[in-house]
Amino acid sequence: MNCMKFISLFAGLLILPSLSMADNVSFETTYSGNPALYNAYKGLDDLGVKDAWDMGYTGEGVKVAVMDSGVDFATPDLMGTQARVSNASSPYYGWPIVIDLDSLSLYNQQSPVNPFIQSRYADTSSIDTTGFQTTGTSKSGIYHIGDHPDGYLAQFFGQPAKVLLVDEKSSGVYDTVYVDLNNNRDFKDDKPCRKGDEISYWDRDKDGYPDESGGMVYFIADGKMPLPLARTLYGENAKIPKNGELVAFHYDDGSHGTMCAGIIAAQGKNIKGIAPDARIMPVQNSAENDMILCLLASIGYDGVPESGDEADIISRSGGFSYLFNKGADEGSAFLEYLTTNVSPSTTIVYANGNDGSGYGTCQSPSSEHVINAGAIYDLWWNSSSYSGDVICFSSRGPNVLGQVKPNVLATGYLAPRVLPLSETHSGKAAWNDMGGGTSSATPHVAAVIALIYQAYKDAHGEFPTSEKARDILMSSATDIDEEVFAQGSGIVNAKRAVEIASGKDGVLIEPALLVTSPVEAGPALEFNLTISNYSGKPIDLKPKILVKEKSKELTFENINENIVFTLPGDMLDCDLLKVSSYYPRDSRSTKLEKYEGYDLYLYNWRDTDRDGEIQELELESIVSPAGDMGLGFTSEARVHNPAERMDDAIVGILKNRGEIKSDVVKVAVENYEWKPWDIETNLDDNCLRVSIPTPSTTGVFQGKILLEYGDEKQCIPISLSTYLHDGIKINNTGEIFENAKIYGRFEAEPKKFWDSRFYPIYHHGYGLATVEVAWEDPNTDIDVYLYGEDVFNTSKLWKFTAAAPVELPPLKVLKENGHSTRVSGINVILYGDRGVGGSYSNFYTSTGENREIITGELTEGLNLITLHQVVSGGNKYGENVTVKVSPLSFNLIDIRAKAGETVSFLPIGIDGITGFSKGEEIKGEEFAFSPMVFQAKEGDVIMIRSNDAEYSPQIFFDSNGNGTMDWGANIYFGSDDSSEMDELIFSEKRYDGIDPSYIDIIPIHRNGTYFFFVMNLYGGLELYHMKSQFEANTNASAPMKIKAPEQAGAYLGIAEKDGNLIPIPVKLVVEAGEPTSISLDTANRTVPNLPFEVKLEVQDKFGNLVENDTATAVIEFNGTTKNVDLVKGKDSINLTAPEKTGIYKIKAQSRYGISETDIEIIDKIPIETGNTSINGTEIEEKMDQIGDTRGPASTKQIKDLPKKVESVSSILTSGNISLTWQASEDADYYNVYRLKGVSSEKLAEVKSPEYTMKGELWESYTFRVSAVNSEGNESELGDPVGIVVTP
Repeated sequence: MNCMKFISLFAGLLILPSLSMADNVSFETTYSGNPALYNAYKGLDDLGVKDAWDMGYTGEGVKVAVMDSGVDFATPDLMGTQARVSNASSPYYGWPIVIDLDSLSLYNQQSPVNPFIQSRYADTSSIDTTGFQTTGTSKSGIYHIGDHPDGYLAQFFGQPAKVLLVDEKSSGVYDTVYVDLNNNRDFKDDKPCRKGDEISYWDRDKDGYPDESGGMVYFIADGKMPLPLARTLYGENAKIPKNGELVAFHYDDGSHGTMCAGIIAAQGKNIKGIAPDARIMPVQNSAENDMILCLLASIGYDGVPESGDEADIISRSGGFSYLFNKGADEGSAFLEYLTTNVSPSTTIVYANGNDGSGYGTCQSPSSEHVINAGAIYDLWWNSSSYSGDVICFSSRGPNVLGQVKPNVLATGYLAPRVLPLSETHSGKAAWNDMGGGTSSATPHVAAVIALIYQAYKDAHGEFPTSEKARDILMSSATDIDEEVFAQGSGIVNAKRAVEIASGKDGVLIEPALLVTSPVEAGPALEFNLTISNYSGKPIDLKPKILVKEKSKELTFENINENIVFTLPGDMLDCDLLKVSSYYPRDSRSTKLEKYEGYDLYLYNWRDTDRDGEIQELELESIVSPAGDMGLGFTSEARVHNPAERMDDAIVGILKNRGEIKSDVVKVAVENYEWKPWDIETNLDDNCLRVSIPTPSTTGVFQGKILLEYGDEKQCIPISLSTYLHDGIKINNTGEIFENAKIYGRFEAEPKKFWDSRFYPIYHHGYGLATVEVAWEDPNTDIDVYLYGEDVFNTSKLWKFTAAAPVELPPLKVLKENGHSTRVSGINVILYGDRGVGGSYSNFYTSTGENREIITGELTEGLNLITLHQVVSGGNKYGENVTVKVSPLSFNLIDIRAKAGETVSFLPIGIDGITGFSKGEEIKGEEFAFSPMVFQAKEGDVIMIRSNDAEYSPQIFFDSNGNGTMDWGANIYFGSDDSSEMDELIFSEKRYDGIDPSYIDIIPIHRNGTYFFFVMNLYGGLELYHMKSQFEANTNASAPMKIKAPEQAGAYLGIAEKDGNLIPIPVKLVVEAGEPTSISLDTANRTVPNLPFEVKLEVQDKFGNLVENDTATAVIEFNGTTKNVDLVKGKDSINLTAPEKTGIYKIKAQSRYGISETDIEIIDKIPIETGNTSINGTEIEEKMDQIGDTRGPASTKQIKDLPKKVESVSSILTSGNISLTWQASEDADYYNVYRLKGVSSEKLAEVKSPEYTMKGELWESYTFRVSAVNSEGNESELGDPVGIVVTP
């Protein structure tokens, strides 16, 4: 380990002159950053960013939308980076551009769909400023006041911060906003916010670094203008807030968005952004889907692209993890349409996901023109010089169409990170080293594209299209000899990117990758590329394919301690080294009872003393997994060109996380070489013609064309997917991506980390098929999904009253037509003082063995089979799979019957039917926390259907038969029961915010009690419980007999063939039988002389309404007679109650006989009583009405409190943080707290006014100190003081 010398955080920083809070601090771009940080972190040099700056490219003139949790523009590094409306004809000209769809929808509709959605608008309709000191600057003398919407401020101060709106220039024209950020009820010492200076902040210690944030103002109501975007969404129905009665704020209600914005545009106060002169346009995360947000960001306030109020680049550090048709899903299809047709000059960048290292783990959207960012290590924070290897958790391609994802790589573990002031309450501590994951890589990529935009516009007079930007980005990337499903083209290179964009140097390839839909196996695939050679140097083209050269398996005795080993030297001379650890688990579940297993670390060993002994000081990190990212998925490490980058050896350490039961731990070591690929290339002038002989088998194939000029090399990634007609043929070829083998993530968290394979199949017509998949390990579970072509009606996205501002056409997608049953539960285990994990999978296949059979629909055209591994037994490193598709002869079954009768029909292609159920609506508000309990027997079938965006049902079996739901010891549910958890037999977690449609069919195998949960409080679904079995006759020509239910209505059943349930419901429509009677329905009792209604129905013998009957009934009541004509089997009549009390008979006489009922006439209807309760909210409301006698502390109590601790200071010495403060005369001792956002963690009680603790390198700390007197009374907490630990 390198020795660290700690110095004061403030040494070498640019300190601005002390200013009062009301002064307008000018934050000029410095790009200097923290010297201690940039002595260690060289990422900006490595990515070519500083070279791009030296060439004059800093992102100037480019607007980047950050779609996230929000952005804190008051944090020192983001002051002045907000994008503004540049169209002078816009009513919002000069104001910051903010998209906050939730707040706008709440204001216009006044009907929140989700109670967790909160508005960011301040209601300033009140003009009562009693108890507050106003500014004295109002021209009219009328001030508007209200609560700030930021919940973090309310929690920090114990009450909402107040907002004052003032007309300072013209009477009645409200133009200036003040936020009482020091919570002293005096606005005179608060900073004014107005157009051009919209950021609210408080510089507590007047050091030029804001410490508290009041957010950014971007709209003030004038009674004439609607809120931004309101006209676009609601047209003439848009509400216009009254003059002075609303202020729109923007702020970060987390920290993720501020991190992303900082990576792009940080101003160098603490952190340097890659494109510091780009401007940030915040797009607030919304209950609406990302597609609408991307659309609005692309077209801006006025609904017109390229008019000055829209984004040039959209950066979204997120995606959809629960989709298995990524690349052919609705979101991918829509964003492809958006960036190629609606706004071609808007480039969209999404995270590729943190779900690696298996194949097919890339997130949606992942279409051709959406750029997806993968992540690389940069281990500077670990005192290592190593960077540039793909992180173990960075998601891999391909998408389901076999296309290359990610497009490029950037730093994801770890990068310097800007923090919001709500987290640190100290401007100088508003940063750390925790910018991680593809969430960090995405803004890195977006920022480099901003540099490309500026360079391209300088050279060509306009911004590039998204396609051109993608091709420049990928053509300029640094190839690291990884497979293209891990790296795309390679690591972003800002220097080379701006050289190509400006036409000064480099080579531009268009398109920069081969993108194609699945092609037929066998015929050659031909395509053309355009090469623009700005370098003037000769070009050499080398097609290559990545092939496994050697593999070795190392076996170690499990000692449940760290295992240190050296990788075999003969395995290191290669292009790519892959090291994977695993161990067998005698379990058909990924559920862990405790933190167990090993994390795999790799180190460069530099044997400095040449003694041949490995010592800690001789090791430098190469691979350092992120232990909090999951439960043991970090079983794979990759190093490119290891022999060129090591000294004496590569050392592996399996660091033990917890005891395992296996006797051995195994490590698979594989090396790969890029070999010549037998494809044809012909470069004629600037046209490159490529011909690839496609394999004769089904699957996905990858390779690259290595383009070399001078000392430079570029990767043109190639991938393709091949299909056969109505069949699957797969094999392994020795290439790194094996179509007939799948690799487990071992004790992984299954909702995030998996391995997938994709097999396209072409089909003519429509029909059913069974898909049978088999594998080797009996403890492994592989889920199978079947997709077919469908059309997505994009107009469904637009749910607003105004007409859509752009055409929303139908788009082709792949929709799910069949899938395996999932059993994926919630599991959080204790690790130290925190919980880790989140989910687990239980083994479940239709056969109960290592073989899965599903039945689904084959549609016309392209279909796709996806394998998704959810449980690995860990007994084999990779296991072979076989896939078989068999068409089924099946016709849709629609049956009509009279109630209670037995009908016959000739079943074709089925063995039986289980039915029938009308279904029951189940709501999450009823069954999210307490279950619906039902009885079921072996052979029953449960079907669940839902169109909710979030789908998360669970079914448990009452394992011990006690009739109650047992959770066992479960941290997530806050349960510590000694009994074992009831058995989870079905659980699914899916999300589709665009066009959701889910169906699951669960066969019941045991008699007993079952518990059903809807794990979505605001969701709902339909539950069908099918209990009767009807078997086909052994004589194929004999009809099947089905006895219809006695209640009329629409029913569903499920057909079965060869033991497999067919997921297309059998429809049974039961009609009423012959009429037999007329029913009478009225109230049981009423009071004298009041009219009451009597409803009449013609019914069959089972009580069903006979609608096709017309009858006349004679009604006799209290000596009167009336005739009623029943049309369509029903009618009603009003009768009047007699004066006298008693029991009276109502008689109806018709051709169906006589029907009678009684009604009781009483003096007064009794009020029903029952148990009542009052909840906590109601109690608080009552207390507010009558006055809370608990009241505030008495004056004596307040006087007894010690004085607030003042003048807390902090310094760093040899890695220790030392706090000192002014002693308080009435203090017996002091409490020291570490502040984390709005919560405080007590660290210590100390007698003297000082405290010292060991700090973690690059960590941000904020402290508060209080005094406690001899009576135990604690003072108000002192002001926060922040510091970051630097070397």
